[in-house]
Amino acid sequence: MAKENSNGTIGAGMSEEVTKKLNKIAEENPGEEGKVSSHTPGRFNKPRYRKPETVEDALAHYPAHIVKLVNLVKSNSDIRRYTSLGILNYLYQKNIIEEAKGYVSFDWTKFSVTNRGLRTEYRYTEGFFLNCLIASFTSFANAAQKIIGIFCSKEFDTPFSEDKEVMNAAIEAAESADESATEPNNE
Repeated sequence: MAKENSNGTIGAGMSEEVTKKLNKIAEENPGEEGKVSSHTPGRFNKPRYRKPETVEDALAHYPAHIVKLVNLVKSNSDIRRYTSLGILNYLYQKNIIEEAKGYVSFDWTKFSVTNRGLRTEYRYTEGFFLNCLIASFTSFANAAQKIIGIFCSKEFDTPFSEDKEVMNAAIEAAESADESATEPNNE
């Protein structure tokens, strides 16, 4: 609604023509105080886009194959860490950045590298990203094996022996759960 001046009239100090237009708009569109009227131009009329926070929100906006790939790095801190280290190392080796330090952040449609205050965005279709993501699983497996070995040496009096049958059954259960998971039809 148009603002009123101190004596309660619209448009004090404005031309008569502008005052008439404001009064006409106010009569046609009473609205509520503080709300944006339909006559407000441009950006205020458009609904505001909210960045997806959960996988379910992301699936509503993006294809499932992209959400699943991005979820690998967004939901697994060690995979994210190893992938980030690989990306920084790759960019350093290619002389794109001056030192293998910085910060890598992952969004639903792209990832960005911040180094020395400069931020560069890349798409997930970059070959070096996919190579670094795949390599991160090997790094994760090696680190996990060391951690498990240290745990077993401190907690058990005798060396721990792996039971291949139990491990294979667990792997099969995980694979069948992944295969039977229903996917939205937005691939």
